[in-house]
Amino acid sequence: MLRFILPMLMSLACLPAMSDTPPTLQLLNYESPHHHQLSLTSDDWQWLRNKRELVLGTAQQNLPPLEMVNETKEYEGVTADYIGLLADALGVKISVRAYDTREQVFNALARGEIDLMGSVTQDEARPRQLLLSQSYLVNRPTLVARLGDSPSLKGGLQGRRLAISQDTISLLVAQAMYPLARIETYGSADAAMAAVAFGDADVLLSDAVSAQFLISRNYSDYLRIIYSGPASISGFAFAVSPDNRQLQHSLDAALRAIHKEQDISIRNRWGDRLLLSMEKTSLTPEEQRWIEKNPVVRIGIHRYLPPMSYFDADGNYLGITADLLAMLEAKTGLTFEITPLPSFKDLNDAVHEGRVQMVADRSRTPERETYLQFTRPYLVGPYMLITRDAADAPKSLEDMAGKTLLIGSGHALVALLRQRYPQIRIKEVQTNFEALSLLRDHKADAAVQAEIAVSFNLPRIKADQLKVRSALNLPLLNESFAVRRDQLELFSIIDKSLRSISPDAITELNNRWRSKAAVAPPSWRDYRTTLYLAGAASIVLLLIALAWGYAMRRQVSQRERAEHALNDQLRFMDALINGTPNPIYVRDRDRRLVICNDSYLKTMGTDRQSVLGSNLEQLAVPEAGLFATDFQSILDGGPPLLIDRTVHIRGQQMQIYHWMLPYRDAQGEILGIIGGWLDISERQQLLNELTQAKNDADKANRAKTTFLATMSHEIRTPMSAVIGMLELALKRADQGQLDRPSIEVAYSSALGLLELIGDILDIARIESGRLSLSPERANLRDLVESVFRVFDGLARQKGLRLELDLDSSASGDVLVDPLRFKQILSNLVSNAIKFTERGSVQIRLQAERDDPQTLPLQLTVRDTGIGIEPEDQQLLFQPFSQVPGQHQNARSGTGLGLVICRTLCEMMGGQLSLQSQPGVGTLARVQLQLSRLEPLPDTPAPVVQDSLPPATRAALHILVVDDSQANRQLLCEQLRFLDYSLSQAQNGAEAYKLWLRETFDVVITDCNMPVMNGYELTRQIRLAEQIQGRPPAQILGFTANVQPEEQQRCLDAGMNGCIFKPIALPELDRRLRQLQALPRTQLKSTSQRFDIQQLDHLTGGNPDSIQRVLKGLQQSNQQDLKQIRERLASADSKGVAELAHRIHGAARIIQAKALIDECEYLEKACREGANADQIKAALTRLEQAMLGLDRDLLQALESD
Repeated sequence: MLRFILPMLMSLACLPAMSDTPPTLQLLNYESPHHHQLSLTSDDWQWLRNKRELVLGTAQQNLPPLEMVNETKEYEGVTADYIGLLADALGVKISVRAYDTREQVFNALARGEIDLMGSVTQDEARPRQLLLSQSYLVNRPTLVARLGDSPSLKGGLQGRRLAISQDTISLLVAQAMYPLARIETYGSADAAMAAVAFGDADVLLSDAVSAQFLISRNYSDYLRIIYSGPASISGFAFAVSPDNRQLQHSLDAALRAIHKEQDISIRNRWGDRLLLSMEKTSLTPEEQRWIEKNPVVRIGIHRYLPPMSYFDADGNYLGITADLLAMLEAKTGLTFEITPLPSFKDLNDAVHEGRVQMVADRSRTPERETYLQFTRPYLVGPYMLITRDAADAPKSLEDMAGKTLLIGSGHALVALLRQRYPQIRIKEVQTNFEALSLLRDHKADAAVQAEIAVSFNLPRIKADQLKVRSALNLPLLNESFAVRRDQLELFSIIDKSLRSISPDAITELNNRWRSKAAVAPPSWRDYRTTLYLAGAASIVLLLIALAWGYAMRRQVSQRERAEHALNDQLRFMDALINGTPNPIYVRDRDRRLVICNDSYLKTMGTDRQSVLGSNLEQLAVPEAGLFATDFQSILDGGPPLLIDRTVHIRGQQMQIYHWMLPYRDAQGEILGIIGGWLDISERQQLLNELTQAKNDADKANRAKTTFLATMSHEIRTPMSAVIGMLELALKRADQGQLDRPSIEVAYSSALGLLELIGDILDIARIESGRLSLSPERANLRDLVESVFRVFDGLARQKGLRLELDLDSSASGDVLVDPLRFKQILSNLVSNAIKFTERGSVQIRLQAERDDPQTLPLQLTVRDTGIGIEPEDQQLLFQPFSQVPGQHQNARSGTGLGLVICRTLCEMMGGQLSLQSQPGVGTLARVQLQLSRLEPLPDTPAPVVQDSLPPATRAALHILVVDDSQANRQLLCEQLRFLDYSLSQAQNGAEAYKLWLRETFDVVITDCNMPVMNGYELTRQIRLAEQIQGRPPAQILGFTANVQPEEQQRCLDAGMNGCIFKPIALPELDRRLRQLQALPRTQLKSTSQRFDIQQLDHLTGGNPDSIQRVLKGLQQSNQQDLKQIRERLASADSKGVAELAHRIHGAARIIQAKALIDECEYLEKACREGANADQIKAALTRLEQAMLGLDRDLLQALESD
C-alpha cells in the first residue's frame, strides 16, 4: 500500500514547482539566415559547442515591436529576428521562456535561469550591473501628440501631461529630459499611447520604433510624431550576467557580422521605414544660417483637397501633405505656418502678393515655372474619368464632345484639355467633392480627378451612382512643393530634404492615406421590420399634422407676409434716415416735426421726445423766420429749395447747404416737407483760406516784382556812375590828364554796389539758415564810436545833429562779432538819417554791471523823422517790403536792412524792436547780453606803420595763382604797386611746378580753377613740405565766395587764411604786413589745436603781445586743468557746468575748435541732467582736449 501512496505524495509535492516554471515560446524569425564568418577564438567555439542551447527570457507583457507574444504562443518582433540570425551564426539553439513581467526576466537572469534577454537599454543595465552586447537598434527618444495639437517644445513642455511606459522610458530619464512636465506612468506603451490619443494625456515620450509601430497599426487617425531626437549612445542590446563575458564577446562578433541590408530589412519590416526618413538632413552652413534667421516658413495649401490636404471637423490639418510637412519639420528644424486657401487661384494670388513663400500640391507647368521652382514630386499617379453608372455614360474624353466635364479651378490640365478637346464644355469647380456631387446630381457628364483622390473621395459620395470609367491618356499627376523663385535657400533645403526620403517611405505614406476610406454605415435592410413600423406610425402622424398645419397656415400666411413687408420697410426707412450722417427732418402741412434722424438731434442738441410734434416757430434758431417763409413757399406750389445760407445753432455760426422739397400722396397732394442740410463750414473756411492764400501769393509776387525793379534801379544807379566816370577817366587819360575825382566817384559807387550785394547775400543766407557769426574780443565803445565817426559827416551834410551817449558801464572787452554788430548799428543810423529831414539823431549805449560774467546792454537809435504808422511797422521786418506813401525817393532801397538786423540780433541772443509815431520820430532798440572778457595784460601798443619801406616789402616773394586773366592781372598790379616780388600761374598744376623750382614766401591762390584747384594745390604743397623738409609757406585763399564756411574749407585744406574778392589795397597791404611781422616759426601747422592768426588779429600783429597772451593762456589752462581733476572726484554738476562755460569763453578767443566742442557737449550734458558716469566721461574728454591745447601752447612759446 505504501508503495502506491509514496509516489503519489511525491507527485503532488512537485505540482507547485511545475506550475512556477515559465512557459516556453516558439521563436518566430522572419529574416532568412545567412552564413557569416565570425571572428571567434577556438575557446569561444568550444564554449558554444558545449553550451549547445541559449535560453532567452522575455515578458508576456508585449514590448511592440521589439518583443511580442502572439495568441499561438510565438515569440516575434525586432529582437526575435536578430536572435534568429545570431543563433544561426553561432550554431546554437534558442529556447525562449516567457515570464509575467519584465522585472521577473531581470531576476531570472540574475539567478542564472536564462542566459540572456533582449531589448535592454543602458539605463536598465547599469543599476543591475549587467553586461550589454553592442546595440542592434538605435534608441531614439520621440514625442507623440494628437493630430492638430502642436505643443511648444521651447518651454520644456511646462505644465503638460507627459505619458511614459514603464517598460520603455524610466521615470528618472523622463524627469531629466522634461523636468517641468507633469509625468504620468502607464503599464505599457499601448496604454500610454491610448491615453494621449483620447485626451487623458497631452504628449507621449517613447522610443521611435515603438511609437511609429503603434501609430501605424492602431492610431494613425489620432496621433502623429512631432519630434524625434538624436539616437542615444547605447540603443537596444542583449543583456547577459556580469560573469558571462564569453557570451557577450560571441554576441558582439555575431552582431558585427550581420549585413547592413539585413538591418534595413528588419527595421523596415517593423515600422522604422518612416523614421529613417525623419533623420536630420545634411545642410550646408549657409542653409543652416538661413534656417536660424527664418525659422518659420509660410506655406499655402488647398483647404479642400483630400487626401492630400484637408481639415477635419475639429479643424485639424490632415492628409499626405500634412504628414510630409511634419517629416520635413523633423528633418530641417523649420516650422511651417499653414495658410489654407479655398482654391488654386487663391494659391496663385497668395504667391504673387508675397503672402506665402511656398505652396503645396502643385503640378509643374511652363507658366508656373516662370515664378515658382518645383521640388522632386512626392505623389505620382494617373488621372481618372468618373461618370455616372449608366449605360450611356461616356467612356473616354473622345465621347465627351458637346458635354460638360468638371475639373478643379486652376488645375494644371485645364489649358491642355481646352487645346486637345475644344468641343468639350469644361467647367471649373472649387473642390473634388463639389465635382462628384454635381456629377451625381446630373449637372455634368463627367469629371477628371487623380486616382488617389478618387479612391479616397468616391466612398464618401454615393458610390453606387458613380463609377470610375477609365484611366485617361494625359500627363501623370506629379504633385510637388513649389517655392517662390526669390527663395533660393528655402528651395534648396526643401528639395534636398525630400530627396533624402526614400521612395519606399513616400509610397508607404501615400498608401496609409489610400486606405483611410470612410467606414460604410449600416444598411437599412438590417432594420427593415423596425423601420416599417416606425414609418407607418410616422406617416399617420404626419398626415394629421399636415392637415392641421395647412389650415392654420392659410390663416396666418398673408398676415405674416404683410407684417414682414412692413417691418422690412420700416427697417429700411430707419437705416436710410438714421444712417445718413447729415441732418434730415420731415414736417407735415401744419409745420409739426414728424420725423428726424440722429444727426438732426445731435446738431440741435436735443432728444427725440422733446422735438417730435414741435412747431416750426418753436425751433431755437434765429433764422426760423426764413425757414417758415421758405416752407410756406413750397407748400404754395413753389419749386424745391436748394440754397447756401448762414445759420446760428446753439450759439455757433454755421455755413449750410439747405434743401427742402415737398412729399405728396397718391393723388399728388402735398402732405408736408422733407428737408435737411449739409454743413459746409469747413468747405467755406477752406475757400476763404484759399482766397487769402491767393491774395498773399499775389502780394508776394508783386513784392518780388517791386524788389526786382528796385534792385534794377539800385544796381543801375551806381553802375551808371562807375561806367560813366571810368569812361571820362579813360577819355581824359588819352589827353594826358589824371581825372582823380571821376575815379573816386566810380570807386565810391562800386563800394556802394558791393554793400548792396552783401545785403542780398545776407538775405539769401537767412532764408537758407546759413547766416553765421564769428565772435571775437572787441571793445563796445570803440565799435560804437567808429560807426559814429562814419555817419557824423553825412548827418552834417543834411543839417542834422548826430549825438552819442555812452554809458561808462559799457567799457571793457566783450565776446561779439564786431562786423555784424557794426552792421546792425550802421543800418539803424543810416535809416534814421535817411528818413529825418530836420532835428537830430541820437545813439545811446547803456549797460549793467551786476553780473561779472555777462554784460546786458541796450543800444538805442532815436530820430526826429517822419515816423511810421503802427500797421506798417511789421511790414518793415519782411524781406523786400517798404512802407508805401510819400517820400518815395527818400525811402528808396532794397527793403532788406531791418530784416537782416533783426535776424542778426536774434542770432546774438537778443532782440530788435521799433517804437514810432508819425510826425514825431522813431526809436529803434537793440537788447543784447554779451559775455565779458578778462582784460589783456598791459602791453605797449604796437607801432603799426601805414606802409613799409620798399626794401622791406621786397623781402616777400609771392606766387599768384588764378585762372581769370583779369583777376590775376589786377592782383599782380596791386602787388607791384606795393613793391612786392611776384610770379604768376593760371592754374594749380602750373603753380605747383613753379613752387617746386623756386622758393616762395607767400602763395595767393584762387580756390576754384580747372586742372587743379586751390585746395588740391595746398594739399600738394603741404605734402611736399613734409617730404622735402622745406619750411612751410604762407598760403592764402583768394575767392569771391564770402560764405563763412568757405574760410573753414580753406583752413581744412591747409591754408593759413582766406581773403575775399574784391580786396582793397590797404586791406591787402595789411594782410601781407601781418605775414611779414610773424616769425617763420609761427607759420600755422595743421596739427595745432588753436588759430594763432586769431591772436595776431587781437594783438595787432605785435610779437611781444602775442608772447604775453600765449603765456597767460598757458597759465590759465594749467589752472583749469587742476580744477577739472578736482571735479572728476566730485558730482557737482552745477560747478562742472560753470567751469565748462568759463573755459568755453577762453577757447573761443583763440578758436580752439576741439576744446569748444567738448565744452559745449559738457554744458549740454549738465543742462539735460545726464547721469554721473556720462558727466565723468565728458570731463575726461575735456581734460584730454586741454592737455593737447597745453602742449600746443608750450610749443608756440618755445618756437617764439
